Amino acid sequence: MPRSITSHRPRPRRRGGFIPPLLLAAALAPAAIGCSDDAAAPATDPGRVTMHRLNRAEYNNTVRDLLGTTRTPADDFPADDRGYGFDNISDVLSISPLQAELYARAAEDLAREAMNLPSSSTTLRVEAETLTGQVGQAGAEDWNLWSSGELPVTHEFPSTGKYRIAARVWGNQAGPDPVKLNLLVGGTIAGSFDVSETSANPVVVEAEADANAGTQVVSVEFTNDYYDEAAGADRNLHVDWIEIEGPLGVVGENPIRERIVVCDPTGGAACVREILQKFAERAFRRPVTEAELDRLAGVVALAEQQGQTVDVGLEIALRAILTSPHFLFRPELDPNPNAAVPAHPLDDFELASRLSYFLWSSMPDEELFTAARESKLQDPAEIEAQVERMLADPKAAALVDNFAGQWLFTRALDDHQPDYYAFPTWDATLRESMRQETRLFFQEFLKNDLPIPGMLTADFTYIDERLATHYGMPSPGPDGFTKVTIEDPNRKGLLAQGSILTVTSYPTRTSPVKRGKWVMTQMLCSEPDAPPPGVEGLVTEEVPTGSIRQRLEIHRANPICAGCHEEMDNLGFGFENFDGIGTFRTEDLGFPVDSSGVLPGGKTFNGLTELSGILAEDPRFLHCISEKMLTYALGRGHEPADADDLKHLTKALDDRGKRFVDLIKLVATSEPFRMRRGETPGGAK
Repeated sequence: MPRSITSHRPRPRRRGGFIPPLLLAAALAPAAIGCSDDAAAPATDPGRVTMHRLNRAEYNNTVRDLLGTTRTPADDFPADDRGYGFDNISDVLSISPLQAELYARAAEDLAREAMNLPSSSTTLRVEAETLTGQVGQAGAEDWNLWSSGELPVTHEFPSTGKYRIAARVWGNQAGPDPVKLNLLVGGTIAGSFDVSETSANPVVVEAEADANAGTQVVSVEFTNDYYDEAAGADRNLHVDWIEIEGPLGVVGENPIRERIVVCDPTGGAACVREILQKFAERAFRRPVTEAELDRLAGVVALAEQQGQTVDVGLEIALRAILTSPHFLFRPELDPNPNAAVPAHPLDDFELASRLSYFLWSSMPDEELFTAARESKLQDPAEIEAQVERMLADPKAAALVDNFAGQWLFTRALDDHQPDYYAFPTWDATLRESMRQETRLFFQEFLKNDLPIPGMLTADFTYIDERLATHYGMPSPGPDGFTKVTIEDPNRKGLLAQGSILTVTSYPTRTSPVKRGKWVMTQMLCSEPDAPPPGVEGLVTEEVPTGSIRQRLEIHRANPICAGCHEEMDNLGFGFENFDGIGTFRTEDLGFPVDSSGVLPGGKTFNGLTELSGILAEDPRFLHCISEKMLTYALGRGHEPADADDLKHLTKALDDRGKRFVDLIKLVATSEPFRMRRGETPGGAK
């Protein structure tokens, strides 16, 4: 029977959700694939996931794998909201009018790039006096940039490729330096030049640049204005013309088009339907219905009736597919959304999408589609085999970047800027080295079957020369990141890595509170209560009266603060031998560091090494990482009905050896991952 796309009764969202009427109408259209109405209902409640919009990472990865494009349109989309610690939580992935507009623009650019059939290189010359610069004025045959600024020309690049950018220029020379200019493409410098020539001997400067298909601005930028009124010296840049040639070396091929246009569309309607069917099935991640195919073919036919070519019609149809909710969302359809016993297995195509977006943050590949078409994914053994295959694929780097990057907060490095006066050795290179260390460290445990608790006590890491200097370790050599054995016991384990220590600090100092809260929330899944209204944090002192720990001890003497801070602060004190960017220290503001602590239950530790050992043996750690992984895989938060599944999953993980690969397999074969429920009658859960 026909099924309709429905969504979970919405939980509170951070932004209002808006779906344009045309998109909503398409979303409510009948779809072909689903479970039979008489599917056996399990006794447990697998939960329900709101219709999931692709987040920015998923959108970029999906168009990459669908089209083969190198464009990343979602970089210009609004930032995704976060829930339960991740940006792939369906309940907060609403859609705004601005996003709908950006989806339409991205679809237009992607479809144009896909259907473009490049011709041989062409040259466009634009006379400068016909343009309008940011500064200066037009002359009879040139544009005079009389102060620093740009002379831009907007150009429609017909295809992605390499282009030659040239300009005929000269200068009014003044001051000690010659005129300096940049040639820019899309705001990126293609070439920088010194121009010592004058109007008596103009020069042509040129550079090659890579450009994506679509509209971009090419400009000549004057960068070193000079004016001395007393001496009558005025340095200016004159531009005669700007020339754009390309794409260079193109012989009329477009790999993106070749993978989409599988037959000659001028041969008739049958080929057009074949092209649209193959593309729509991959874009929608399921077979398409005849009705859907009729509507898409009708778009092409209408374009031809209005005098357009079949290529133009196909381009419009591709745009329609790329703006469809069946592409932008991941619908999971219920045979009967209001069934009295609503739990049912996902169909194979829905399960294939869950699996691919879990491990790759992208669409299924052909092997996964084939398994879905052959109904193999209802077999847990097949799912486990697919997990092993998919984790071996380079696209599994998405799990490292998008799961570990958010679980461990290393993504927050982008927004964290330590104070220069407090930490003068901090720079962008150190930030990237820290990020890469944790990324490679997590990947080691993912790829090499190492027990998860060992992350907290490991005697190895990955460093480059920059990190070796920062940590005071021997240089690994100039060849980039190298796996090294850690000799210093203070540096062992994940918690001693610079990325973790930096993002859990303030720009000017460490924070035992932030570090303790990070351990509670990310390692133990024990969220502390929010501070009561009116409670103030530590006040910055011009003349320090004690270490951070000593001042926090006074803060915790307040009974209102003591309850929440007792465990949180003690956990954070274990990190105090490391400053705000992870450098080891024995003093804080001239006062001795005390990194000992007492945990609930009476366990004591002295330093981060002992604290890490305690956390590695805490059963809450394994349970917490299981909960985090399940949350990320499902795209929804933990619900009471998940408790038994999580308990079983954690026990099975313990029995199997506590490895990430086994955790991923257990999540992918769990009931919450392989099943869903509809709404009960009346909309109640």
